[in-house]
Amino acid sequence: MDEDELEELREKKRKQLQDQEGQQEQQEEQVRQAAKKFLTSEAQSRMENVRTARPEQASMIEQRIVMLGRSQQVQGKIDDSQLKEILKDLNDKDSDYNIKHR
Repeated sequence: MDEDELEELREKKRKQLQDQEGQQEQQEEQVRQAAKKFLTSEAQSRMENVRTARPEQASMIEQRIVMLGRSQQVQGKIDDSQLKEILKDLNDKDSDYNIKHR
């Protein structure tokens, strides 16, 4: 392989990665918009605060909210207190560590 072919392959790979990142961002935005449909304005505000502090956790919560909303397990919109419960449940699951001291 000469230098031109190598550079061409690098450019193709770079474009593929950019496309994948764009698709992933687009999917995340769709989930975010879908979750907003199931939240009151106070709950939306709290989600924005969570997203600022913990983006990964916010994504997981939004996916859970969309799942709950689409499966009709929630009547009406999720308010701030219900969102707090979802956050608490998620935090409780994350904090189940088994540390043994010797």
